[in-house]
Amino acid sequence: MDNHGEIIWNKKSAIGNQEIDNEHSKLFDIYQELIEFVQTNGTRSEFAQILSKMTDYSLIHFKKEEAYMKKMGFPKFREHKNYHMNYIYKVAMFNVELLSENPPDPNEIITFLEKWWGNHILKIDTEYENFRKESQSDIIYGY
Repeated sequence: MDNHGEIIWNKKSAIGNQEIDNEHSKLFDIYQELIEFVQTNGTRSEFAQILSKMTDYSLIHFKKEEAYMKKMGFPKFREHKNYHMNYIYKVAMFNVELLSENPPDPNEIITFLEKWWGNHILKIDTEYENFRKESQSDIIYGY
């Protein structure tokens, strides 16, 4: 069994918007559930259910994040939205494959999630919040 690093929510993970940071923290919690599940050797079906929970939460988060970026006129909106679409596709395919005859190793999925979320939050999401601050926009996150 691979030894995955925990993605622990801390001040370094924050982008400076409390509501977004809370949602990112929740995603880290679900990721941690996946790690703990793999360590206890649960079934593929149960792993797929937790992965679906992460996907469902990600979809809600992405929709709110995209509306926020669009309202503020973030210039890299389309690029950012493409990151989201590619992520959803990849994770959805992992979920389908988990229930197939040749499922991916859950460790492969966790490694993908660990790298994707670490990079996405710490680098890519930070860009739009920095843009909002620099443009002195008073746009509020959410619907």
